[in-house]
Amino acid sequence: MSTKSPLLVDSSAASPGLVATDLIDDLETTSVEESLNSVRHYGSIAIQKSEPSVSPTRLKIILGCLFVNVFLSALDSTIVATLLSIIASDLNALPYLSWIATSYLLACSAFQPLFGKISDIFGRKSITVFCALLFAFGCLFCGITNSFWVFAIGRFITGIGGGGFNTLSTITLSDLIETRQRGLYQGYMNIAFGMGTASGGVIAGIFQNFFGWRSAFLIQFPICILSGALVLLFLELPDGSPGRGVQGSSIWKKLKHMDFIGSILLVASLLFLMYAASSGGRDFPYSSKQFIIPVVLGTTQIIIFYFYELKVASQPVIPVQLLHNRTVLSSSLNCWFISMNVFSILYFVPLYWLVVKDLSSIDSGNRLLPSAVAISLGSVYAGYRIKKTGKYKNALLFYGALTTLGSILVYLLTPSSSALFEYLVLVPSRFGTGAVITVDLIAMISSVLPEEQALVTSIQYGFRSTGSTLGVAIASAIFQGFLLKDMKFNISHLEHIPDKYKSDPDKLQIIIEKALQSTSYIRSGCPEFAREAIISAYSSSTHMVFVFVVVTGLIATLCSYFIEENSLER
Repeated sequence: MSTKSPLLVDSSAASPGLVATDLIDDLETTSVEESLNSVRHYGSIAIQKSEPSVSPTRLKIILGCLFVNVFLSALDSTIVATLLSIIASDLNALPYLSWIATSYLLACSAFQPLFGKISDIFGRKSITVFCALLFAFGCLFCGITNSFWVFAIGRFITGIGGGGFNTLSTITLSDLIETRQRGLYQGYMNIAFGMGTASGGVIAGIFQNFFGWRSAFLIQFPICILSGALVLLFLELPDGSPGRGVQGSSIWKKLKHMDFIGSILLVASLLFLMYAASSGGRDFPYSSKQFIIPVVLGTTQIIIFYFYELKVASQPVIPVQLLHNRTVLSSSLNCWFISMNVFSILYFVPLYWLVVKDLSSIDSGNRLLPSAVAISLGSVYAGYRIKKTGKYKNALLFYGALTTLGSILVYLLTPSSSALFEYLVLVPSRFGTGAVITVDLIAMISSVLPEEQALVTSIQYGFRSTGSTLGVAIASAIFQGFLLKDMKFNISHLEHIPDKYKSDPDKLQIIIEKALQSTSYIRSGCPEFAREAIISAYSSSTHMVFVFVVVTGLIATLCSYFIEENSLER
Protein backbone atom coordinates (compact mmCIF):
# COMPACT_ATOMS: atom_id res chain seq x y z
CA MET A 1 0.00 0.00 0.00
CA SER A 2 1.47 3.34 -1.01
CA THR A 3 1.56 6.38 1.21
CA LYS A 4 1.29 9.82 -0.30
CA SER A 5 3.89 12.48 0.20
CA PRO A 6 3.24 15.64 2.20
CA LEU A 7 1.72 18.36 0.07
CA LEU A 8 4.06 21.00 -1.34
CA VAL A 9 1.96 24.12 -1.61
CA ASP A 10 2.54 26.93 -4.11
CA SER A 11 0.24 29.75 -3.07
CA SER A 12 1.34 32.25 -5.71
CA ALA A 13 -0.13 30.44 -8.70
CA ALA A 14 -3.43 28.76 -9.37
CA SER A 15 -2.61 25.11 -8.90
CA PRO A 16 1.07 24.10 -8.78
CA GLY A 17 0.73 22.80 -5.22
CA LEU A 18 -1.58 20.05 -6.40
CA VAL A 19 0.56 19.32 -9.43
CA ALA A 20 3.77 19.14 -7.38
CA THR A 21 2.19 16.75 -4.90
CA ASP A 22 0.85 14.54 -7.66
CA LEU A 23 4.27 14.46 -9.31
CA ILE A 24 6.07 13.44 -6.17
CA ASP A 25 3.45 10.80 -5.37
CA ASP A 26 3.86 9.26 -8.83
CA LEU A 27 7.63 9.54 -9.11
CA GLU A 28 8.67 8.34 -5.66
CA THR A 29 9.85 4.73 -5.71
CA THR A 30 11.20 4.44 -2.19
CA SER A 31 9.03 3.65 0.79
CA VAL A 32 8.21 6.46 3.18
CA GLU A 33 6.88 4.19 5.90
CA GLU A 34 9.96 4.74 8.04
CA SER A 35 9.59 8.50 7.85
CA LEU A 36 6.01 8.22 9.11
CA ASN A 37 7.15 6.68 12.34
CA SER A 38 8.30 10.08 13.55
CA VAL A 39 7.12 13.64 13.23
CA ARG A 40 9.21 16.07 11.16
CA HIS A 41 8.68 19.77 11.74
CA TYR A 42 9.53 22.90 9.88
CA GLY A 43 7.47 25.90 10.92
CA SER A 44 4.16 24.26 11.57
CA ILE A 45 3.99 21.45 9.01
CA ALA A 46 3.93 18.00 10.59
CA ILE A 47 3.74 14.55 9.05
CA GLN A 48 2.00 12.10 11.35
CA LYS A 49 0.95 8.51 11.14
CA SER A 50 -2.51 9.26 12.47
CA GLU A 51 -4.39 12.44 11.91
CA PRO A 52 -7.33 14.02 13.70
CA SER A 53 -10.79 14.19 12.20
CA VAL A 54 -13.92 16.26 12.84
CA SER A 55 -17.58 15.82 12.02
CA PRO A 56 -18.55 16.31 8.35
CA THR A 57 -20.68 19.39 9.08
CA ARG A 58 -18.02 21.06 11.17
CA LEU A 59 -15.40 20.20 8.55
CA LYS A 60 -17.43 21.80 5.76
CA ILE A 61 -17.85 25.02 7.75
CA ILE A 62 -14.16 25.22 8.60
CA LEU A 63 -13.03 24.46 5.04
CA GLY A 64 -15.49 27.03 3.71
CA CYS A 65 -13.90 29.66 5.95
CA LEU A 66 -10.39 28.65 4.88
CA PHE A 67 -11.32 28.84 1.20
CA VAL A 68 -12.90 32.27 1.70
CA ASN A 69 -9.76 33.46 3.49
CA VAL A 70 -7.52 32.27 0.65
CA PHE A 71 -9.85 33.87 -1.91
CA LEU A 72 -9.71 37.24 -0.13
CA SER A 73 -5.95 37.11 0.25
CA ALA A 74 -5.52 36.43 -3.47
CA LEU A 75 -8.15 39.02 -4.35
CA ASP A 76 -6.35 41.76 -2.45
CA SER A 77 -3.05 41.00 -4.15
CA THR A 78 -4.59 42.15 -7.44
CA ILE A 79 -7.54 44.35 -6.50
CA VAL A 80 -5.59 47.63 -6.51
CA ALA A 81 -4.01 46.90 -9.90
CA THR A 82 -7.13 48.17 -11.67
CA LEU A 83 -7.82 50.91 -9.09
CA LEU A 84 -4.22 52.09 -8.72
CA SER A 85 -4.41 55.39 -10.58
CA ILE A 86 -7.97 56.07 -9.40
CA ILE A 87 -7.10 55.68 -5.72
CA ALA A 88 -3.89 57.68 -6.08
CA SER A 89 -5.75 60.48 -7.87
CA ASP A 90 -8.60 60.56 -5.36
CA LEU A 91 -6.14 60.76 -2.44
CA ASN A 92 -3.90 63.24 -4.31
CA ALA A 93 -1.04 60.79 -3.99
CA LEU A 94 -0.01 59.84 -7.52
CA PRO A 95 3.68 60.53 -6.73
CA TYR A 96 3.44 57.87 -4.00
CA LEU A 97 1.79 55.34 -6.28
CA SER A 98 4.33 52.62 -5.42
CA TRP A 99 3.29 52.64 -1.75
CA ILE A 100 -0.31 51.88 -2.74
CA ALA A 101 0.91 49.01 -4.90
CA THR A 102 3.52 47.53 -2.58
CA SER A 103 2.32 48.06 1.00
CA TYR A 104 0.11 44.94 0.88
CA LEU A 105 2.80 42.91 -0.90
CA LEU A 106 5.48 44.08 1.52
CA ALA A 107 3.51 42.88 4.53
CA CYS A 108 2.81 39.51 2.88
CA SER A 109 6.50 39.18 2.02
CA ALA A 110 7.69 39.87 5.54
CA PHE A 111 5.08 38.08 7.62
CA GLN A 112 3.84 35.11 5.60
CA PRO A 113 6.78 32.83 6.56
CA LEU A 114 6.25 33.59 10.27
CA PHE A 115 2.76 32.27 10.75
CA GLY A 116 3.65 28.60 10.65
CA LYS A 117 5.86 28.94 13.71
CA ILE A 118 3.46 31.35 15.41
CA SER A 119 0.55 28.94 15.00
CA ASP A 120 2.68 26.08 16.33
CA ILE A 121 3.14 28.14 19.49
CA PHE A 122 -0.24 29.84 19.94
CA GLY A 123 -2.52 27.47 18.03
CA ARG A 124 -4.18 27.57 14.61
CA LYS A 125 -7.55 28.86 15.77
CA SER A 126 -6.38 31.88 17.73
CA ILE A 127 -3.91 33.01 15.05
CA THR A 128 -6.43 32.50 12.22
CA VAL A 129 -8.96 34.64 14.10
CA PHE A 130 -6.25 37.24 14.75
CA CYS A 131 -5.42 37.37 11.02
CA ALA A 132 -9.10 37.72 10.16
CA LEU A 133 -9.35 40.74 12.49
CA LEU A 134 -6.21 42.30 11.00
CA PHE A 135 -7.49 41.79 7.48
CA ALA A 136 -10.96 43.11 8.30
CA PHE A 137 -9.83 46.28 10.06
CA GLY A 138 -7.15 46.92 7.44
CA CYS A 139 -9.87 46.90 4.77
CA LEU A 140 -12.05 49.13 6.95
CA PHE A 141 -9.28 51.73 7.26
CA CYS A 142 -8.79 51.70 3.49
CA GLY A 143 -12.48 52.18 2.87
CA ILE A 144 -13.16 55.12 5.18
CA THR A 145 -9.99 57.22 5.09
CA ASN A 146 -9.26 60.34 3.07
CA SER A 147 -5.57 60.21 4.01
CA PHE A 148 -3.09 58.48 1.74
CA TRP A 149 -0.86 57.41 4.63
CA VAL A 150 -3.77 55.89 6.57
CA PHE A 151 -4.69 54.03 3.39
CA ALA A 152 -1.12 52.74 3.01
CA ILE A 153 -1.04 51.64 6.66
CA GLY A 154 -4.41 49.95 6.18
CA ARG A 155 -3.06 48.04 3.20
CA PHE A 156 -0.01 46.98 5.22
CA ILE A 157 -2.22 45.68 8.05
CA THR A 158 -4.39 43.87 5.50
CA GLY A 159 -1.24 42.32 4.04
CA ILE A 160 -0.21 40.89 7.40
CA GLY A 161 -3.60 39.21 7.68
CA GLY A 162 -3.50 38.08 4.05
CA GLY A 163 -0.09 36.49 4.50
CA GLY A 164 -1.43 34.64 7.52
CA PHE A 165 -4.46 33.46 5.54
CA ASN A 166 -2.22 31.85 2.89
CA THR A 167 0.00 30.03 5.36
CA LEU A 168 -2.55 29.08 8.01
CA SER A 169 -5.17 27.80 5.56
CA THR A 170 -2.72 25.30 4.10
CA ILE A 171 -1.43 24.20 7.50
CA THR A 172 -4.90 23.86 9.02
CA LEU A 173 -5.93 21.79 6.01
CA SER A 174 -3.07 19.41 6.87
CA ASP A 175 -4.35 19.21 10.45
CA LEU A 176 -7.87 18.30 9.35
CA ILE A 177 -7.54 16.11 6.26
CA GLU A 178 -5.91 12.71 6.14
CA THR A 179 -2.87 12.45 3.91
CA ARG A 180 -4.56 10.43 1.20
CA GLN A 181 -7.24 13.09 0.63
CA ARG A 182 -5.09 16.17 1.16
CA GLY A 183 -4.18 16.68 -2.49
CA LEU A 184 -7.86 16.75 -3.49
CA TYR A 185 -8.76 19.37 -0.88
CA GLN A 186 -5.66 21.39 -1.68
CA GLY A 187 -6.89 21.41 -5.26
CA TYR A 188 -10.13 23.03 -4.05
CA MET A 189 -8.08 25.61 -2.16
CA ASN A 190 -5.99 26.33 -5.25
CA ILE A 191 -9.20 26.97 -7.18
CA ALA A 192 -10.19 29.54 -4.54
CA PHE A 193 -6.78 31.19 -4.85
CA GLY A 194 -6.96 31.19 -8.64
CA MET A 195 -10.47 32.68 -8.62
CA GLY A 196 -9.33 35.41 -6.25
CA THR A 197 -6.32 36.31 -8.38
CA ALA A 198 -8.30 36.25 -11.62
CA SER A 199 -11.29 38.21 -10.34
CA GLY A 200 -9.45 40.99 -8.47
CA GLY A 201 -9.43 43.38 -11.40
CA VAL A 202 -13.00 42.58 -12.44
CA ILE A 203 -14.46 42.92 -8.94
CA ALA A 204 -12.56 46.17 -8.43
CA GLY A 205 -13.90 47.53 -11.71
CA ILE A 206 -17.50 46.59 -10.89
CA PHE A 207 -17.44 48.19 -7.44
CA GLN A 208 -15.67 51.28 -8.78
CA ASN A 209 -18.26 51.79 -11.52
CA PHE A 210 -21.35 51.27 -9.37
CA PHE A 211 -20.40 52.15 -5.80
CA GLY A 212 -16.96 53.77 -5.84
CA TRP A 213 -13.56 52.25 -5.11
CA ARG A 214 -13.98 52.40 -1.34
CA SER A 215 -16.76 49.81 -1.45
CA ALA A 216 -14.33 47.23 -2.85
CA PHE A 217 -12.56 47.32 0.54
CA LEU A 218 -15.55 47.90 2.80
CA ILE A 219 -17.40 44.82 1.51
CA GLN A 220 -14.57 42.63 2.77
CA PHE A 221 -14.94 43.79 6.39
CA PRO A 222 -18.13 41.86 7.29
CA ILE A 223 -16.96 38.81 5.32
CA CYS A 224 -13.76 38.60 7.37
CA ILE A 225 -15.57 39.16 10.66
CA LEU A 226 -18.00 36.36 9.83
CA SER A 227 -15.20 34.02 8.76
CA GLY A 228 -13.25 34.73 11.96
CA ALA A 229 -16.35 34.14 14.11
CA LEU A 230 -17.06 30.79 12.44
CA VAL A 231 -13.45 29.67 12.90
CA LEU A 232 -13.66 30.66 16.55
CA LEU A 233 -16.84 28.64 17.02
CA PHE A 234 -16.14 25.55 14.93
CA LEU A 235 -12.37 24.98 14.68
CA GLU A 236 -11.59 22.54 17.48
CA LEU A 237 -8.64 20.22 16.98
CA PRO A 238 -8.35 17.08 19.15
CA ASP A 239 -5.92 16.83 22.05
CA GLY A 240 -2.42 16.07 20.87
CA SER A 241 -2.80 17.84 17.54
CA PRO A 242 0.14 20.22 16.81
CA GLY A 243 -2.45 22.74 15.71
CA ARG A 244 -3.50 23.32 19.30
CA GLY A 245 -0.22 25.09 20.03
CA VAL A 246 2.15 24.80 22.95
CA GLN A 247 0.20 23.85 26.07
CA GLY A 248 1.02 24.89 29.64
CA SER A 249 3.48 27.68 28.83
CA SER A 250 3.18 31.38 29.49
CA ILE A 251 3.00 33.87 26.64
CA TRP A 252 6.51 35.12 27.41
CA LYS A 253 7.97 31.61 27.15
CA LYS A 254 6.16 31.09 23.87
CA LEU A 255 7.48 34.36 22.46
CA LYS A 256 11.05 33.21 23.08
CA HIS A 257 10.66 30.76 20.20
CA MET A 258 10.01 33.55 17.69
CA ASP A 259 12.65 34.81 15.24
CA PHE A 260 11.94 38.48 15.89
CA ILE A 261 15.39 39.69 14.90
CA GLY A 262 15.31 37.98 11.51
CA SER A 263 11.81 39.30 10.80
CA ILE A 264 12.75 42.85 11.79
CA LEU A 265 15.86 42.74 9.62
CA LEU A 266 13.84 41.53 6.63
CA VAL A 267 11.10 44.15 7.03
CA ALA A 268 13.60 46.97 7.63
CA SER A 269 15.68 46.10 4.57
CA LEU A 270 12.62 45.99 2.32
CA LEU A 271 11.34 49.29 3.67
CA PHE A 272 14.63 51.06 3.01
CA LEU A 273 14.97 49.63 -0.49
CA MET A 274 11.33 50.34 -1.38
CA TYR A 275 11.64 53.92 -0.18
CA ALA A 276 14.76 54.42 -2.30
CA ALA A 277 13.17 52.79 -5.34
CA SER A 278 9.96 54.82 -5.13
CA SER A 279 11.57 58.20 -4.38
CA GLY A 280 14.88 58.12 -6.24
CA GLY A 281 14.96 60.15 -9.43
CA ARG A 282 11.74 61.93 -8.57
CA ASP A 283 11.96 63.49 -5.11
CA PHE A 284 15.75 63.60 -5.18
CA PRO A 285 18.51 62.60 -7.66
CA TYR A 286 20.12 59.17 -7.61
CA SER A 287 23.44 60.75 -6.66
CA SER A 288 22.02 62.39 -3.52
CA LYS A 289 22.50 61.15 0.02
CA GLN A 290 18.72 60.81 0.37
CA PHE A 291 18.89 58.00 -2.17
CA ILE A 292 22.29 56.49 -1.36
CA ILE A 293 21.71 56.19 2.41
CA PRO A 294 18.49 54.09 2.16
CA VAL A 295 20.12 51.87 -0.48
CA VAL A 296 23.18 51.31 1.72
CA LEU A 297 21.05 50.68 4.81
CA GLY A 298 18.73 48.31 2.97
CA THR A 299 21.59 46.38 1.40
CA THR A 300 23.40 46.20 4.75
CA GLN A 301 20.26 44.89 6.43
CA ILE A 302 19.92 42.18 3.79
CA ILE A 303 23.51 41.07 4.36
CA ILE A 304 23.07 41.08 8.15
CA PHE A 305 19.81 39.17 7.73
CA TYR A 306 21.58 36.52 5.64
CA PHE A 307 24.35 35.90 8.16
CA TYR A 308 22.01 36.05 11.13
CA GLU A 309 19.68 33.47 9.62
CA LEU A 310 22.68 31.34 8.61
CA LYS A 311 24.69 31.45 11.85
CA VAL A 312 22.47 32.55 14.72
CA ALA A 313 18.72 31.95 14.27
CA SER A 314 17.55 28.64 15.71
CA GLN A 315 14.24 28.81 13.77
CA PRO A 316 15.12 31.00 10.76
CA VAL A 317 12.35 32.77 8.90
CA ILE A 318 14.15 31.85 5.65
CA PRO A 319 16.63 28.90 5.75
CA VAL A 320 19.35 30.65 3.76
CA GLN A 321 21.96 27.88 4.16
CA LEU A 322 20.32 25.95 1.34
CA LEU A 323 21.11 28.79 -1.06
CA HIS A 324 24.61 27.32 -1.29
CA ASN A 325 23.05 24.65 -3.49
CA ARG A 326 23.47 25.78 -7.14
CA THR A 327 20.03 24.66 -8.27
CA VAL A 328 18.29 26.12 -5.23
CA LEU A 329 20.01 29.47 -5.75
CA SER A 330 19.39 29.55 -9.51
CA SER A 331 15.74 28.55 -9.08
CA SER A 332 15.28 31.14 -6.34
CA LEU A 333 16.73 33.92 -8.51
CA ASN A 334 14.60 32.70 -11.40
CA CYS A 335 11.50 33.01 -9.19
CA TRP A 336 12.68 36.42 -7.97
CA PHE A 337 12.93 37.94 -11.44
CA ILE A 338 9.81 36.16 -12.68
CA SER A 339 7.88 37.74 -9.79
CA MET A 340 9.23 41.16 -10.74
CA ASN A 341 8.07 40.52 -14.28
CA VAL A 342 4.59 39.30 -13.32
CA PHE A 343 3.73 42.07 -10.88
CA SER A 344 5.18 44.90 -12.98
CA ILE A 345 2.89 43.78 -15.80
CA LEU A 346 -0.01 43.33 -13.42
CA TYR A 347 0.18 46.89 -12.10
CA PHE A 348 1.29 48.94 -15.12
CA VAL A 349 -0.53 47.39 -18.09
CA PRO A 350 -3.92 48.29 -16.51
CA LEU A 351 -2.56 51.77 -15.80
CA TYR A 352 -1.66 52.08 -19.48
CA TRP A 353 -5.14 51.00 -20.52
CA LEU A 354 -6.86 53.36 -18.09
CA VAL A 355 -4.85 56.49 -18.91
CA VAL A 356 -3.59 56.11 -22.47
CA LYS A 357 -6.49 54.11 -23.91
CA ASP A 358 -9.12 55.71 -21.63
CA LEU A 359 -10.72 52.34 -20.86
CA SER A 360 -13.07 51.85 -17.94
CA SER A 361 -12.05 49.87 -14.87
CA ILE A 362 -14.30 47.00 -15.93
CA ASP A 363 -12.86 46.86 -19.46
CA SER A 364 -9.34 46.90 -18.05
CA GLY A 365 -10.16 44.13 -15.57
CA ASN A 366 -11.79 42.01 -18.28
CA ARG A 367 -8.59 42.17 -20.33
CA LEU A 368 -6.74 40.54 -17.44
CA LEU A 369 -8.99 37.45 -17.32
CA PRO A 370 -7.38 35.47 -20.19
CA SER A 371 -3.98 35.90 -18.58
CA ALA A 372 -5.31 34.50 -15.29
CA VAL A 373 -6.49 31.39 -17.14
CA ALA A 374 -3.14 31.19 -18.97
CA ILE A 375 -1.03 31.11 -15.80
CA SER A 376 -3.17 28.24 -14.46
CA LEU A 377 -2.90 26.30 -17.72
CA GLY A 378 0.85 26.91 -17.84
CA SER A 379 1.41 25.49 -14.38
CA VAL A 380 -0.77 22.43 -15.00
CA TYR A 381 0.78 21.73 -18.41
CA ALA A 382 4.33 22.02 -17.08
CA GLY A 383 3.57 19.76 -14.13
CA TYR A 384 2.01 16.97 -16.14
CA ARG A 385 4.74 17.19 -18.76
CA ILE A 386 7.28 16.50 -16.02
CA LYS A 387 5.07 13.70 -14.74
CA LYS A 388 5.09 12.11 -18.21
CA THR A 389 8.76 12.57 -19.15
CA GLY A 390 10.60 13.00 -15.83
CA LYS A 391 12.60 15.84 -17.43
CA TYR A 392 12.37 19.60 -17.03
CA LYS A 393 15.58 21.46 -18.01
CA ASN A 394 14.91 21.99 -21.74
CA ALA A 395 11.26 22.72 -21.08
CA LEU A 396 12.24 25.32 -18.50
CA LEU A 397 14.37 27.14 -21.07
CA PHE A 398 11.43 27.12 -23.47
CA TYR A 399 9.07 28.53 -20.84
CA GLY A 400 11.57 31.27 -20.07
CA ALA A 401 11.84 32.16 -23.75
CA LEU A 402 8.04 32.26 -23.94
CA THR A 403 7.95 34.62 -20.96
CA THR A 404 10.49 36.92 -22.65
CA LEU A 405 8.56 36.83 -25.94
CA GLY A 406 5.36 37.68 -24.08
CA SER A 407 7.13 40.57 -22.37
CA ILE A 408 8.18 41.92 -25.76
CA LEU A 409 4.56 41.74 -26.91
CA VAL A 410 3.61 43.86 -23.89
CA TYR A 411 6.16 46.45 -24.99
CA LEU A 412 4.49 46.52 -28.42
CA LEU A 413 1.21 47.82 -26.98
CA THR A 414 0.14 51.07 -28.66
CA PRO A 415 -2.92 53.33 -28.43
CA SER A 416 -4.08 51.84 -31.74
CA SER A 417 -3.81 48.21 -30.56
CA SER A 418 -6.97 46.23 -31.24
CA ALA A 419 -9.17 44.92 -28.45
CA LEU A 420 -8.35 41.35 -29.51
CA PHE A 421 -4.62 42.01 -29.18
CA GLU A 422 -5.15 43.54 -25.73
CA TYR A 423 -7.14 40.52 -24.55
CA LEU A 424 -4.42 38.11 -25.74
CA VAL A 425 -1.24 40.13 -25.21
CA LEU A 426 -0.59 38.84 -21.68
CA VAL A 427 -1.36 35.19 -22.44
CA PRO A 428 2.15 34.09 -23.63
CA SER A 429 3.99 35.67 -20.71
CA ARG A 430 1.51 34.37 -18.14
CA PHE A 431 1.54 30.85 -19.57
CA GLY A 432 5.33 30.94 -19.43
CA THR A 433 5.54 32.29 -15.88
CA GLY A 434 2.98 29.78 -14.59
CA ALA A 435 5.04 26.96 -16.08
CA VAL A 436 8.34 28.37 -14.77
CA ILE A 437 7.05 28.59 -11.20
CA THR A 438 5.98 24.94 -11.25
CA VAL A 439 9.23 23.69 -12.79
CA ASP A 440 11.29 25.77 -10.35
CA LEU A 441 9.59 24.03 -7.45
CA ILE A 442 10.26 20.55 -8.88
CA ALA A 443 13.87 21.44 -9.69
CA MET A 444 14.46 22.72 -6.16
CA ILE A 445 12.98 19.76 -4.32
CA SER A 446 14.78 17.28 -6.60
CA SER A 447 18.14 18.85 -5.70
CA VAL A 448 17.88 18.34 -1.92
CA LEU A 449 17.21 15.57 0.57
CA PRO A 450 13.57 14.67 1.28
CA GLU A 451 13.70 16.23 4.75
CA GLU A 452 14.85 19.52 3.18
CA GLN A 453 11.97 19.84 0.73
CA ALA A 454 9.84 21.97 3.01
CA LEU A 455 12.84 24.23 3.61
CA VAL A 456 13.48 24.95 -0.07
CA THR A 457 9.77 25.47 -0.63
CA SER A 458 9.88 28.15 2.04
CA ILE A 459 12.88 29.73 0.32
CA GLN A 460 10.98 29.88 -2.96
CA TYR A 461 8.08 31.67 -1.26
CA GLY A 462 10.49 34.18 0.26
CA PHE A 463 12.13 35.03 -3.06
CA ARG A 464 8.79 35.18 -4.85
CA SER A 465 7.18 37.55 -2.38
CA THR A 466 10.19 39.85 -2.06
CA GLY A 467 10.60 39.85 -5.84
CA SER A 468 7.03 41.01 -6.33
CA THR A 469 7.43 43.77 -3.75
CA LEU A 470 10.72 45.13 -5.07
CA GLY A 471 9.63 44.65 -8.67
CA VAL A 472 6.64 46.95 -8.27
CA ALA A 473 8.76 49.49 -6.37
CA ILE A 474 11.43 49.55 -9.07
CA ALA A 475 8.84 49.73 -11.84
CA SER A 476 7.14 52.61 -10.04
CA ALA A 477 10.46 54.45 -9.73
CA ILE A 478 11.07 54.04 -13.45
CA PHE A 479 7.57 55.23 -14.24
CA GLN A 480 7.70 58.29 -12.00
CA GLY A 481 11.17 59.30 -13.13
CA PHE A 482 10.37 59.23 -16.85
CA LEU A 483 6.85 60.63 -16.46
CA LEU A 484 7.98 63.99 -15.08
CA LYS A 485 10.80 64.34 -17.58
CA ASP A 486 8.68 63.36 -20.59
CA MET A 487 5.79 65.55 -19.53
CA LYS A 488 7.99 68.63 -19.25
CA PHE A 489 9.64 67.89 -22.58
CA ASN A 490 6.36 67.29 -24.44
CA ILE A 491 4.64 70.41 -23.15
CA SER A 492 7.67 72.64 -23.70
CA HIS A 493 7.83 71.52 -27.35
CA LEU A 494 4.18 72.13 -28.18
CA GLU A 495 3.74 74.25 -31.30
CA HIS A 496 0.53 75.96 -30.25
CA ILE A 497 0.54 77.23 -26.66
CA PRO A 498 -2.02 79.94 -25.77
CA ASP A 499 -0.48 83.32 -25.07
CA LYS A 500 -1.57 83.40 -21.42
CA TYR A 501 0.51 80.27 -20.81
CA LYS A 502 3.48 81.50 -22.83
CA SER A 503 3.64 84.67 -20.77
CA ASP A 504 3.30 82.84 -17.46
CA PRO A 505 5.39 79.62 -17.27
CA ASP A 506 4.04 78.99 -13.78
CA LYS A 507 0.66 78.13 -15.30
CA LEU A 508 2.29 75.40 -17.39
CA GLN A 509 3.94 74.07 -14.27
CA ILE A 510 0.55 73.93 -12.54
CA ILE A 511 -0.80 71.81 -15.40
CA ILE A 512 2.12 69.41 -15.04
CA GLU A 513 1.71 69.15 -11.27
CA LYS A 514 -2.02 68.45 -11.55
CA ALA A 515 -1.42 65.81 -14.24
CA LEU A 516 1.15 64.13 -12.01
CA GLN A 517 -1.19 64.08 -9.03
CA SER A 518 -4.41 62.91 -10.70
CA THR A 519 -5.07 60.90 -13.86
CA SER A 520 -8.72 62.03 -13.84
CA TYR A 521 -7.48 65.60 -14.42
CA ILE A 522 -6.21 64.57 -17.85
CA ARG A 523 -9.68 63.89 -19.22
CA SER A 524 -11.78 66.34 -17.22
CA GLY A 525 -9.80 69.43 -16.21
CA CYS A 526 -6.71 69.58 -18.39
CA PRO A 527 -6.56 72.31 -21.07
CA GLU A 528 -7.13 70.85 -24.52
CA PHE A 529 -3.80 72.01 -25.93
CA ALA A 530 -1.80 70.01 -23.36
CA ARG A 531 -3.89 66.84 -23.15
CA GLU A 532 -2.24 64.79 -25.89
CA ALA A 533 1.23 65.80 -24.70
CA ILE A 534 0.41 64.52 -21.21
CA ILE A 535 -1.11 61.28 -22.49
CA SER A 536 1.97 60.77 -24.65
CA ALA A 537 4.16 61.19 -21.56
CA TYR A 538 2.16 58.52 -19.73
CA SER A 539 2.51 56.23 -22.74
CA SER A 540 6.29 56.65 -23.02
CA SER A 541 6.89 56.29 -19.27
CA THR A 542 4.83 53.08 -19.02
CA HIS A 543 6.77 51.72 -21.99
CA MET A 544 9.98 52.29 -20.04
CA VAL A 545 8.45 50.04 -17.38
CA PHE A 546 7.77 47.52 -20.15
CA VAL A 547 11.49 47.65 -21.01
CA PHE A 548 12.13 46.66 -17.38
CA VAL A 549 9.64 43.82 -17.85
CA VAL A 550 11.58 42.52 -20.86
CA VAL A 551 14.87 42.75 -18.96
CA THR A 552 13.52 40.77 -15.99
CA GLY A 553 12.23 38.10 -18.36
CA LEU A 554 15.66 37.81 -19.98
CA ILE A 555 17.48 37.61 -16.63
CA ALA A 556 15.05 34.97 -15.37
CA THR A 557 15.70 32.90 -18.49
CA LEU A 558 19.45 33.29 -18.00
CA CYS A 559 19.14 32.02 -14.42
CA SER A 560 17.39 28.90 -15.68
CA TYR A 561 20.54 27.89 -17.60
CA PHE A 562 22.27 27.23 -14.26
CA ILE A 563 19.53 24.94 -12.93
CA GLU A 564 20.71 21.33 -12.98
CA GLU A 565 18.69 18.42 -14.32
CA ASN A 566 18.27 16.02 -11.38
CA SER A 567 16.70 12.61 -11.34
CA LEU A 568 13.10 12.57 -10.14
CA GLU A 569 13.06 8.85 -9.46
CA ARG A 570 13.62 9.38 -5.73
